[in-house]
Amino acid sequence: MHKVIKINEFAATRMVELQNELTGNIDICFDDSALVSINNFEFMKVGNRYNCFIELFGEMAEEGNSEAVTCKIISNERIGNGNFLKVFVGKEIYYVPRSQVGSMPMKEFLFAYTRKDLIKVDEVIHEDLLNE
Repeated sequence: MHKVIKINEFAATRMVELQNELTGNIDICFDDSALVSINNFEFMKVGNRYNCFIELFGEMAEEGNSEAVTCKIISNERIGNGNFLKVFVGKEIYYVPRSQVGSMPMKEFLFAYTRKDLIKVDEVIHEDLLNE
């Protein structure tokens, strides 16, 4: 579960600051769900707790890339119509689009991400994952 610490609203998007209640880690997540559907994450309120699925938005990286994190694969997951790898980065769980990772069998990989996106909150799935 994640607790909403802060929400920064912009014209059509927002950044949601979440704290993992188990680890204490804080993630700042991009939310553009209101741009694509009325069934979006606007229900989230500061101080409330939600089951959040966070996607790492980026690409596979080469050894030696100081911006990359090591992703340890937990499982394959389907969220809406999207195929993801559920991964550990340290003690945190994130989701990486399967299409961003090579097809060779592996237990871990390096990934350089530029942002973290909310893709599912409680039972609400981002509309982009329902239309693929």
